[in-house]
Amino acid sequence: MTRTAVGLVLIVICAVIEGLAQIAWKTASMRPDQSRRWIALGAVAYGSEIALYTLALTRVDVSIAFAMGSLSFVAVAILSRLLLGERINWLRGAGLFLILSGVALMGEQA
Repeated sequence: MTRTAVGLVLIVICAVIEGLAQIAWKTASMRPDQSRRWIALGAVAYGSEIALYTLALTRVDVSIAFAMGSLSFVAVAILSRLLLGERINWLRGAGLFLILSGVALMGEQA
């Protein structure tokens, strides 16, 4: 696997971690009795994401990495659907498709 490919994989992992952090903080707002645990989990996830993203930036141009960070929108939507039961209507799905299309074009430039 090339250095750039590793960077791109790290960016995808960062997007998933950010999605999990957002789910943790949403869960904290829904479960006040357990909010400290969920807030801490979200903070640890964001800390991990920062470390991995910094590593990714050593392998990918920042302009590519930043644009590919849009994958976090997709990750949050999918994880919200899977873990919180939130709906993805056709308009939101179309937006997610456009984000994925843009990220694919940027990834091709990497």
